[in-house]
Amino acid sequence: MSNSLEIRVCRYEVGRVSIIATGRKLRPKQYRMNKEVDTSTKARCPFCPGNEYDTPPAILVLTKEIKFTKDDENSRVKDWLVRIFPNKYPALSREPKAERGEFTIYGYHEVIVESPLHDENEYLKRLDHMYYMLLALRKRIKEIFDDPNIENILVIKNSGARAGASIRHPHLQLFANTFIPPNIINEIKGFEEYMSKFGECPLCNISMNRSPRTILDTRYFRVEARYAPRQSYELIIIPKIHRESLLKASDEELKDLAWVLGNVIRALKNLLGEIDYNYWIHMAPKNVGKEYHWHIELQPLIETWGGYEKGSGVYIVTVKPEDAASKLRELLAT
Repeated sequence: MSNSLEIRVCRYEVGRVSIIATGRKLRPKQYRMNKEVDTSTKARCPFCPGNEYDTPPAILVLTKEIKFTKDDENSRVKDWLVRIFPNKYPALSREPKAERGEFTIYGYHEVIVESPLHDENEYLKRLDHMYYMLLALRKRIKEIFDDPNIENILVIKNSGARAGASIRHPHLQLFANTFIPPNIINEIKGFEEYMSKFGECPLCNISMNRSPRTILDTRYFRVEARYAPRQSYELIIIPKIHRESLLKASDEELKDLAWVLGNVIRALKNLLGEIDYNYWIHMAPKNVGKEYHWHIELQPLIETWGGYEKGSGVYIVTVKPEDAASKLRELLAT
Protein backbone atom coordinates (compact mmCIF):
# COMPACT_ATOMS: atom_id res chain seq x y z
CA MET A 1 0.00 0.00 0.00
CA SER A 2 1.37 3.44 -0.95
CA ASN A 3 1.68 6.17 1.65
CA SER A 4 -0.94 8.82 0.94
CA LEU A 5 0.03 12.08 2.64
CA GLU A 6 -1.91 15.28 3.11
CA ILE A 7 -2.52 17.95 5.75
CA ARG A 8 -6.07 19.07 6.51
CA VAL A 9 -7.06 22.20 8.43
CA CYS A 10 -10.61 22.62 9.71
CA ARG A 11 -12.09 25.73 8.06
CA TYR A 12 -14.03 26.89 11.11
CA GLU A 13 -11.65 25.62 13.85
CA VAL A 14 -8.16 26.63 12.76
CA GLY A 15 -6.54 24.94 15.75
CA ARG A 16 -7.71 21.57 14.40
CA VAL A 17 -5.01 20.26 12.04
CA SER A 18 -4.71 16.63 10.86
CA ILE A 19 -2.03 14.82 8.89
CA ILE A 20 -3.46 11.95 6.84
CA ALA A 21 -0.66 9.36 6.47
CA THR A 22 -2.05 6.02 5.33
CA GLY A 23 1.36 4.29 5.23
CA ARG A 24 1.80 4.66 8.99
CA LYS A 25 -0.45 1.64 9.57
CA LEU A 26 2.28 -0.57 8.05
CA ARG A 27 4.73 0.11 10.90
CA PRO A 28 6.07 -3.00 12.66
CA LYS A 29 4.71 -3.22 16.21
CA GLN A 30 6.63 -4.75 19.10
CA TYR A 31 3.89 -3.82 21.59
CA ARG A 32 0.46 -5.23 22.12
CA MET A 33 -2.01 -3.01 23.92
CA ASN A 34 -1.62 -5.15 27.06
CA LYS A 35 2.05 -4.03 27.07
CA GLU A 36 3.40 -7.48 26.28
CA VAL A 37 5.94 -7.88 23.48
CA ASP A 38 4.66 -9.12 20.15
CA THR A 39 6.67 -12.33 19.76
CA SER A 40 6.51 -12.11 15.98
CA THR A 41 8.86 -9.08 16.09
CA LYS A 42 10.75 -9.74 19.32
CA ALA A 43 13.58 -11.68 17.68
CA ARG A 44 14.79 -8.81 15.53
CA CYS A 45 14.75 -5.18 16.56
CA PRO A 46 15.43 -2.89 13.57
CA PHE A 47 17.10 -0.34 15.86
CA CYS A 48 19.61 -2.69 17.52
CA PRO A 49 23.30 -2.84 16.55
CA GLY A 50 23.84 -5.31 13.71
CA ASN A 51 20.44 -4.55 12.12
CA GLU A 52 21.36 -1.22 10.55
CA TYR A 53 20.23 -2.37 7.09
CA ASP A 54 16.68 -2.71 8.45
CA THR A 55 16.44 1.09 8.42
CA PRO A 56 17.13 3.75 5.79
CA PRO A 57 20.74 4.99 5.70
CA ALA A 58 21.49 7.22 8.69
CA ILE A 59 21.73 10.92 7.93
CA LEU A 60 23.75 11.45 11.09
CA VAL A 61 25.72 8.97 13.21
CA LEU A 62 27.62 9.69 16.42
CA THR A 63 30.39 7.11 16.79
CA LYS A 64 32.15 5.82 19.90
CA GLU A 65 35.04 8.13 19.00
CA ILE A 66 32.57 11.02 19.54
CA LYS A 67 32.70 11.93 15.87
CA PHE A 68 29.82 12.67 13.53
CA THR A 69 29.50 10.80 10.27
CA LYS A 70 26.72 9.20 8.16
CA ASP A 71 25.80 6.04 6.28
CA ASP A 72 25.64 5.66 2.53
CA GLU A 73 23.37 3.45 0.43
CA ASN A 74 25.81 0.53 0.33
CA SER A 75 27.37 0.61 3.80
CA ARG A 76 26.42 1.29 7.40
CA VAL A 77 28.52 2.79 10.20
CA LYS A 78 29.31 0.33 13.00
CA ASP A 79 30.17 1.01 16.65
CA TRP A 80 27.69 3.86 16.90
CA LEU A 81 26.25 5.65 19.91
CA VAL A 82 23.35 7.47 18.20
CA ARG A 83 21.76 7.02 14.74
CA ILE A 84 19.38 9.44 13.00
CA PHE A 85 17.59 8.42 9.81
CA PRO A 86 14.39 9.18 7.86
CA ASN A 87 11.32 7.46 9.23
CA LYS A 88 10.52 4.44 7.05
CA TYR A 89 6.79 5.18 7.46
CA PRO A 90 6.75 8.99 7.37
CA ALA A 91 3.99 11.42 8.19
CA LEU A 92 5.78 14.12 6.17
CA SER A 93 7.38 14.05 2.73
CA ARG A 94 10.69 15.48 1.53
CA GLU A 95 9.07 15.94 -1.88
CA PRO A 96 6.95 19.07 -2.43
CA LYS A 97 3.22 18.31 -2.37
CA ALA A 98 0.14 20.23 -3.39
CA GLU A 99 -0.94 22.78 -0.81
CA ARG A 100 -4.10 22.50 1.26
CA GLY A 101 -4.95 25.85 2.77
CA GLU A 102 -1.73 27.51 3.91
CA PHE A 103 0.10 24.29 4.85
CA THR A 104 2.09 21.90 2.70
CA ILE A 105 3.05 18.31 3.43
CA TYR A 106 6.75 19.02 2.86
CA GLY A 107 8.94 18.42 5.90
CA TYR A 108 11.22 16.03 7.78
CA HIS A 109 10.08 13.03 9.82
CA GLU A 110 13.12 11.32 11.34
CA VAL A 111 13.97 8.73 13.97
CA ILE A 112 16.68 9.28 16.59
CA VAL A 113 17.88 5.94 17.99
CA GLU A 114 19.09 7.16 21.38
CA SER A 115 21.47 4.35 22.30
CA PRO A 116 22.74 0.93 21.21
CA LEU A 117 21.08 -0.40 24.41
CA HIS A 118 17.73 -2.06 23.67
CA ASP A 119 16.32 -1.95 27.20
CA GLU A 120 15.07 1.50 28.20
CA ASN A 121 15.66 0.98 31.92
CA GLU A 122 19.32 0.17 31.25
CA TYR A 123 19.55 3.21 28.97
CA LEU A 124 18.11 5.50 31.66
CA LYS A 125 20.94 4.49 33.99
CA ARG A 126 23.54 5.48 31.36
CA LEU A 127 23.45 9.24 31.56
CA ASP A 128 26.45 9.42 29.23
CA HIS A 129 24.29 7.78 26.54
CA MET A 130 21.54 10.34 27.09
CA TYR A 131 24.11 13.13 26.79
CA TYR A 132 25.33 11.69 23.48
CA MET A 133 21.73 11.64 22.23
CA LEU A 134 21.36 15.33 23.10
CA LEU A 135 24.61 16.18 21.30
CA ALA A 136 23.40 14.44 18.13
CA LEU A 137 19.94 15.96 18.42
CA ARG A 138 21.32 19.50 18.74
CA LYS A 139 23.46 19.02 15.63
CA ARG A 140 20.60 17.59 13.57
CA ILE A 141 18.21 20.38 14.57
CA LYS A 142 20.78 22.94 13.42
CA GLU A 143 21.15 21.17 10.07
CA ILE A 144 17.41 21.05 9.45
CA PHE A 145 16.87 24.69 10.37
CA ASP A 146 19.26 25.56 7.53
CA ASP A 147 16.40 24.55 5.21
CA PRO A 148 14.68 27.90 4.47
CA ASN A 149 11.29 26.18 4.08
CA ILE A 150 11.22 24.83 7.66
CA GLU A 151 9.52 26.99 10.28
CA ASN A 152 9.22 24.69 13.30
CA ILE A 153 10.80 21.52 14.73
CA LEU A 154 9.10 19.33 17.32
CA VAL A 155 10.99 16.45 18.97
CA ILE A 156 8.89 13.82 20.73
CA LYS A 157 9.35 10.69 22.83
CA ASN A 158 6.78 7.87 22.86
CA SER A 159 7.44 5.16 25.44
CA GLY A 160 4.95 2.31 25.66
CA ALA A 161 1.93 1.23 23.65
CA ARG A 162 -0.50 3.77 25.15
CA ALA A 163 2.03 6.51 24.36
CA GLY A 164 2.04 5.59 20.67
CA ALA A 165 5.31 3.62 20.49
CA SER A 166 5.60 0.72 18.06
CA ILE A 167 9.27 -0.20 18.75
CA ARG A 168 10.57 -0.84 22.28
CA HIS A 169 14.16 0.28 21.62
CA PRO A 170 14.75 3.80 23.07
CA HIS A 171 14.15 6.34 20.31
CA LEU A 172 12.78 9.79 19.61
CA GLN A 173 11.03 11.20 16.58
CA LEU A 174 11.64 14.57 14.96
CA PHE A 175 9.00 16.44 12.94
CA ALA A 176 10.10 19.52 10.98
CA ASN A 177 7.25 21.49 9.43
CA THR A 178 6.72 24.36 7.02
CA PHE A 179 4.08 25.68 9.43
CA ILE A 180 3.77 26.35 13.16
CA PRO A 181 1.60 23.77 15.02
CA PRO A 182 -1.44 25.11 16.92
CA ASN A 183 -0.04 24.27 20.39
CA ILE A 184 3.09 26.32 19.69
CA ILE A 185 1.00 29.22 18.35
CA ASN A 186 -1.05 29.18 21.58
CA GLU A 187 2.13 29.19 23.69
CA ILE A 188 3.57 32.10 21.73
CA LYS A 189 0.38 34.10 22.34
CA GLY A 190 0.46 33.15 26.02
CA PHE A 191 4.09 34.25 26.40
CA GLU A 192 3.39 37.57 24.67
CA GLU A 193 0.32 38.31 26.79
CA TYR A 194 2.09 37.42 30.05
CA MET A 195 5.13 39.53 29.21
CA SER A 196 2.95 42.44 28.15
CA LYS A 197 1.08 42.29 31.47
CA PHE A 198 3.89 41.45 33.91
CA GLY A 199 7.06 42.51 32.08
CA GLU A 200 8.83 39.16 32.43
CA CYS A 201 8.91 35.68 30.93
CA PRO A 202 6.51 33.28 32.70
CA LEU A 203 8.97 30.38 32.60
CA CYS A 204 11.81 32.56 33.91
CA ASN A 205 9.51 33.45 36.79
CA ILE A 206 8.83 29.78 37.54
CA SER A 207 12.47 28.70 37.15
CA MET A 208 13.75 31.31 39.61
CA ASN A 209 11.11 31.01 42.33
CA ARG A 210 10.67 27.77 44.22
CA SER A 211 7.11 26.64 44.88
CA PRO A 212 5.34 23.64 46.46
CA ARG A 213 5.41 22.13 42.95
CA THR A 214 9.21 22.30 42.59
CA ILE A 215 10.66 18.82 42.21
CA LEU A 216 14.29 19.28 41.21
CA ASP A 217 16.66 22.22 41.06
CA THR A 218 20.04 21.94 39.29
CA ARG A 219 22.51 24.52 38.06
CA TYR A 220 20.80 24.87 34.69
CA PHE A 221 17.29 23.40 35.04
CA ARG A 222 14.19 23.50 37.22
CA VAL A 223 11.66 20.63 37.19
CA GLU A 224 8.10 21.46 38.27
CA ALA A 225 4.83 19.60 38.51
CA ARG A 226 2.44 21.39 36.15
CA TYR A 227 0.15 23.88 37.88
CA ALA A 228 -2.81 22.84 35.70
CA PRO A 229 -1.95 19.29 34.55
CA ARG A 230 -3.73 17.21 31.94
CA GLN A 231 -2.38 14.03 33.57
CA SER A 232 -1.40 13.34 37.16
CA TYR A 233 2.37 13.75 37.63
CA GLU A 234 2.68 15.84 34.46
CA LEU A 235 5.99 17.75 34.62
CA ILE A 236 7.76 20.61 32.91
CA ILE A 237 11.55 20.90 32.62
CA ILE A 238 12.58 24.55 32.33
CA PRO A 239 16.06 25.84 31.42
CA LYS A 240 17.14 28.57 33.84
CA ILE A 241 18.85 30.47 31.03
CA HIS A 242 16.26 32.14 28.83
CA ARG A 243 16.78 30.95 25.28
CA GLU A 244 14.47 30.28 22.35
CA SER A 245 15.89 26.88 21.49
CA LEU A 246 17.92 23.89 22.62
CA LEU A 247 20.26 24.89 19.76
CA LYS A 248 22.00 27.43 21.97
CA ALA A 249 22.46 25.11 24.98
CA SER A 250 26.12 24.47 25.83
CA ASP A 251 27.66 21.01 26.23
CA GLU A 252 27.68 21.58 30.00
CA GLU A 253 23.95 22.36 29.93
CA LEU A 254 23.27 19.23 27.88
CA LYS A 255 25.15 17.12 30.44
CA ASP A 256 22.96 18.62 33.17
CA LEU A 257 19.83 17.97 31.09
CA ALA A 258 20.85 14.33 30.58
CA TRP A 259 21.13 13.93 34.36
CA VAL A 260 17.76 15.63 34.90
CA LEU A 261 15.88 13.62 32.25
CA GLY A 262 17.33 10.28 33.27
CA ASN A 263 16.73 10.73 36.98
CA VAL A 264 13.25 12.22 36.68
CA ILE A 265 11.99 9.43 34.41
CA ARG A 266 13.52 6.80 36.68
CA ALA A 267 11.86 8.45 39.71
CA LEU A 268 8.48 8.37 37.96
CA LYS A 269 8.95 4.67 37.18
CA ASN A 270 10.05 3.90 40.74
CA LEU A 271 6.97 5.64 42.09
CA LEU A 272 4.36 4.58 39.53
CA GLY A 273 5.73 1.34 38.04
CA GLU A 274 6.38 0.66 34.35
CA ILE A 275 4.28 3.54 33.08
CA ASP A 276 3.81 4.60 29.48
CA TYR A 277 4.77 8.22 28.93
CA ASN A 278 5.47 10.93 26.39
CA TYR A 279 7.70 13.93 26.41
CA TRP A 280 8.17 16.63 23.83
CA ILE A 281 10.59 19.49 23.34
CA HIS A 282 9.01 22.86 22.58
CA MET A 283 11.32 25.34 20.82
CA ALA A 284 10.63 28.66 19.15
CA PRO A 285 9.76 28.62 15.46
CA LYS A 286 12.39 30.10 13.18
CA ASN A 287 11.01 33.65 12.98
CA VAL A 288 9.69 34.07 16.53
CA GLY A 289 11.33 36.67 18.76
CA LYS A 290 13.27 36.29 21.98
CA GLU A 291 10.14 36.17 24.15
CA TYR A 292 9.86 32.40 23.73
CA HIS A 293 11.50 30.15 26.35
CA TRP A 294 12.21 26.58 25.23
CA HIS A 295 11.25 23.72 27.57
CA ILE A 296 10.37 20.03 27.83
CA GLU A 297 6.93 18.75 28.82
CA LEU A 298 6.72 15.21 30.26
CA GLN A 299 3.38 13.45 30.57
CA PRO A 300 2.91 10.00 32.16
CA LEU A 301 -0.25 8.29 30.93
CA ILE A 302 -2.21 7.65 34.12
CA GLU A 303 -5.70 9.09 33.69
CA THR A 304 -8.02 7.85 30.94
CA TRP A 305 -9.52 10.75 29.05
CA GLY A 306 -13.27 10.48 28.54
CA GLY A 307 -15.79 12.50 26.63
CA TYR A 308 -15.61 15.46 29.00
CA GLU A 309 -11.86 15.92 28.53
CA LYS A 310 -11.98 15.32 24.78
CA GLY A 311 -15.06 17.45 24.25
CA SER A 312 -14.17 20.38 26.49
CA GLY A 313 -10.39 20.60 26.63
CA VAL A 314 -10.71 20.57 30.44
CA TYR A 315 -8.86 17.72 32.17
CA ILE A 316 -9.81 15.91 35.38
CA VAL A 317 -6.80 14.58 37.32
CA THR A 318 -6.75 12.59 40.55
CA VAL A 319 -3.43 13.67 42.12
CA LYS A 320 -2.84 17.22 43.31
CA PRO A 321 0.35 18.61 41.65
CA GLU A 322 1.76 19.69 45.03
CA ASP A 323 1.36 16.11 46.34
CA ALA A 324 2.96 14.67 43.19
CA ALA A 325 5.91 17.03 43.61
CA SER A 326 6.33 16.07 47.26
CA LYS A 327 6.49 12.35 46.46
CA LEU A 328 8.97 12.85 43.61
CA ARG A 329 11.17 15.19 45.69
CA GLU A 330 11.39 12.52 48.38
CA LEU A 331 12.41 9.87 45.87
CA LEU A 332 15.01 12.07 44.18
CA ALA A 333 16.53 13.05 47.53
CA THR A 334 17.39 9.42 48.40
